[in-house]
Amino acid sequence: MLSPHCHMMPMEWPVNGLHWQDLLVDSPECAMPDEVAQIGLVVEIGRQQTKAITVLRKASAASAWRVSSLLLDELSMRSWPPDVVFWSSLGSAYSGAGKWQLALWALLEAPRAAHLEPNVVSYSSAMTACERVSLWEMVLNLLVEAEQLPEKANAFSYSSAIVACGQVESGWQRALALWSQMISASQPSPNVVAFNATLTALERATCWQLACSLLEQFEDQTRSNLPLTPDALSYSAVATACPWPLGLWWLLRAREKRELKAGPGPWSCLARKMGHDRAWQEALQLLSGPIEGDRLGEVWCSVMWAMEVSGFTSEPPFRVRRDRVHQSKEFSLLDFIVTRVPRGDLSALLATVKRFAGEKEWLKVAGGSKARLLQAVLRPGDRILELGCFVGFSALLMVQRLRRLGGGGKVITCEVNAVSAFVARELIRWAGAEAEIEVRVGLAGDWIATGQLGVPDVVILDHRGARYHEDLLALEPMREHARIIADNVLSPGAPLFLNFVDGRYAIAIHEVDEFLRARADWVVTCSPRLLHRPVQPVPGEFLGFAAEIDRLCWRSSLKAGRVQRQDWVDLEEQLSPVLHQWASKRGLLSWKRRELLH
Repeated sequence: MLSPHCHMMPMEWPVNGLHWQDLLVDSPECAMPDEVAQIGLVVEIGRQQTKAITVLRKASAASAWRVSSLLLDELSMRSWPPDVVFWSSLGSAYSGAGKWQLALWALLEAPRAAHLEPNVVSYSSAMTACERVSLWEMVLNLLVEAEQLPEKANAFSYSSAIVACGQVESGWQRALALWSQMISASQPSPNVVAFNATLTALERATCWQLACSLLEQFEDQTRSNLPLTPDALSYSAVATACPWPLGLWWLLRAREKRELKAGPGPWSCLARKMGHDRAWQEALQLLSGPIEGDRLGEVWCSVMWAMEVSGFTSEPPFRVRRDRVHQSKEFSLLDFIVTRVPRGDLSALLATVKRFAGEKEWLKVAGGSKARLLQAVLRPGDRILELGCFVGFSALLMVQRLRRLGGGGKVITCEVNAVSAFVARELIRWAGAEAEIEVRVGLAGDWIATGQLGVPDVVILDHRGARYHEDLLALEPMREHARIIADNVLSPGAPLFLNFVDGRYAIAIHEVDEFLRARADWVVTCSPRLLHRPVQPVPGEFLGFAAEIDRLCWRSSLKAGRVQRQDWVDLEEQLSPVLHQWASKRGLLSWKRRELLH
């Protein structure tokens, strides 16, 4: 039995005596750690299914799902009858790579077709695959099926269901009910994973009183009567849910009582909450708190937001030190500019940024076709709100256009990364455009919530595709003549944004090339039309793609993140036809590219 994805493979099954390990070595699309390749050779020599399972588990850890596919086809050619453990390992490899449809096939459908009954491990893995792409209803349905098994659902099954419920509005009630079901029955035994998932669901719903009560209950082992000890994630979830004074108390309690070290996430969240209360002095004190030195920069960005929203506009208490940040490309750009461009020469500065991107290190900036499209949208005196500043290239580009239109207008640009914002401000000063551009450090959603951004004529969405629809909703209602420009809608993709504007905004899709890259992207321009209409239900396929895009973006942001170029290529190959079909059904792809750009 061959796998159902063979038509998706970028290569045919090898012939002329070549085997899957040959492809493993020769094909960059199947690149994996050396240890996995070595195990693959053992499988070929020994032909042992137990070794094959080991390969699948290694592939799962490396997100190398293509190797799993090749191995399955090899075993099929040898008429090797896989057992349930093999199918579970294969499904886990697919799940780890975000291929939830293939995961469900391998975990549930394929075993049944081979007259094998999936076990509780199979169902748990299937629920995890669906939970990762926010298919919470499917997770709950799978839990009901797992409850009918002789061995019953395990704690990991319940954990996946609780996590999935916590991702949707009002899902916290179902999450809490599932947790109560776990602790009231003898099976499955509650674990800290399910406990933390319940606390996170309460945190997302801002049910901080319930979260505090639950944590207090299990802090005291004599009250809970269960062998469960809260960990650092437990305290972080509760601290994030609470008002900042109580949240700070919980984090300090975790450190002093349990000797637990929380990551930068809860400290950053506290700094943002302090900013909303204009308690910038308290936020500043967090920098001297118990945070690991190499993670201090993540908290510093939130502290900067707290200071700026409180009106503290001078430089931060300590300068950005180049030996403490990992964004050498941005500082290399700054050095490149100030040594080659006369101060105040905006046109020369923009040209030199593009030269740097072409000759030194590529920059993801709106050059080429995207630049022409961006400038064509502007009108004299526009008030522009840009979400996603990076090094300030687009903001300077728009100022150049506004000047040519007769002057006037204003650009306010938000950037979550304080280091990028620092470089952008330096370049804006060097260009002599500081009177026309304001750079705000912090999350776009936080700034929108303050009401300090005014009512824009133009909104540029160029930050995080998963947030486009949420931030645009926060800006509604908008002016009738407002124009919204969303970049990177096809690559890496913003399917939830497309669903949000569908039927509510007048939409135009512009297919353009990424700057200095032979890769197509979409820039979507839209304007308010029927904002009173409710947002349509999100297709499950869009939810799955959105979760996978966010997962890859998050992994890319980590220093130790393992995201290969092929991961993005795989995603684009799957997402592109889906979005093109969506657009074609609405008649949004009738314009030829040359008509849009010239």
